Amino acid sequence: MTTFDELLAPVTPIIQHIEHHRSKHHNEDLTWFAFVRILVYFFTKNLLSGNELSVSLQSADPNLGLPKTSRRALSEGFWRFSPKLLQRALTTYLATYTFPEIPELSFVGPTYAVDGSLFPLMQSIYWPKSRDFTENVKLHLKFSLTNAIAVEFVLDAEHSSERTAFRTMLQPHQIYVLDRGYMEYQLVKDVDDCAAWLVVRAYNNIEVETIKELPVSVPDARHSHWTNIRDRIVRPKDPEFAHISFRLVECTVGTTTYRLITNLYHLTTFQIILLYAYRWQIELIFRYLKHTMHGVHLITQHPIGIQNFFYALLLTALLHLHFKQRCLAEEGHTPPDTLPTLPQQPDKHIIKISDDEDRPTNHLAIARFFARLSDALTRFWKISKHWLHTLAECLSRPYTSDVVRLLNKYAV
Repeated sequence: MTTFDELLAPVTPIIQHIEHHRSKHHNEDLTWFAFVRILVYFFTKNLLSGNELSVSLQSADPNLGLPKTSRRALSEGFWRFSPKLLQRALTTYLATYTFPEIPELSFVGPTYAVDGSLFPLMQSIYWPKSRDFTENVKLHLKFSLTNAIAVEFVLDAEHSSERTAFRTMLQPHQIYVLDRGYMEYQLVKDVDDCAAWLVVRAYNNIEVETIKELPVSVPDARHSHWTNIRDRIVRPKDPEFAHISFRLVECTVGTTTYRLITNLYHLTTFQIILLYAYRWQIELIFRYLKHTMHGVHLITQHPIGIQNFFYALLLTALLHLHFKQRCLAEEGHTPPDTLPTLPQQPDKHIIKISDDEDRPTNHLAIARFFARLSDALTRFWKISKHWLHTLAECLSRPYTSDVVRLLNKYAV
């Protein structure tokens, strides 16, 4: 068995089953099963365009079992095959396998970050949902913070509403962590009415009335970095929403003040802040999808094809993570049940501060905090460029302990 076959092994029975039962076109030059394998190959091989993919397929190692598909057949495959097929493959894969949970979030149930990001198109296209032309598509992503995996998305035009997209993904008994672009009193009520929970950053100019002050519960070590910490139950001063009450957690880190609205009343002040801090992981997954996996280079301009593109992108990212964790397990490394306690004062010289003033990591105290989180996640929940490049070079090799050892070398 090749490394490529082993990478695909968890999802191969699923896509074979779907292939067997799907409706076939009368003149197919390319099966859907082969189409999925080609797309996983594309995202793993670090290719940048449809032409590169077509050329690579012509010279691919025969052991990979990939057809020498023409550029025309690939282009047609994107719009011929319904995106519901790949959606079914992704959701079945997520439901079939249990992915390890990040131990630092073990105090909560299923927790998700939701955010949107723009992906540029080569040329403007007509978007049926908005009935207008768009130069970018917006990927509204639902990302599991407890498992560090993308689980769902809504694809729409560049000016589509993030709140509207979020409402379509909202499910009861789940926690959602949102940035301040989602802040809306009606949204807070909608989440509460759905029997779900949220932590959303509020605008700094919100005006509220205090109903009750709550005790502040934060580890002593954090008091030296975080100031002006306050925890209370409030209601908006706006008469239209005065019937709504919620918890408001506030703290200042560096020169930035965070005001967090939540309907989670059983968690400590620190746990609410921690949940919001983990929201940064969705920014990292967007960066990974766009740049490490080159997902920013859309190789189709058809609305149906773009749906297929993103389902294949998320499916491949899931396969990469699962494969990395399996390789580590083969050498006796399994995700921890608890995270190690790291020094409270990391060396300032190893902490990278962002040059972007709009990012929270522009402040040293926040950069230290995120570095603490990232150190704990890197081995089991992050895919580096070096690991992915190594995997790409090993795809046609037999899957042996030597391949496992080589990949695990780049696990951190």
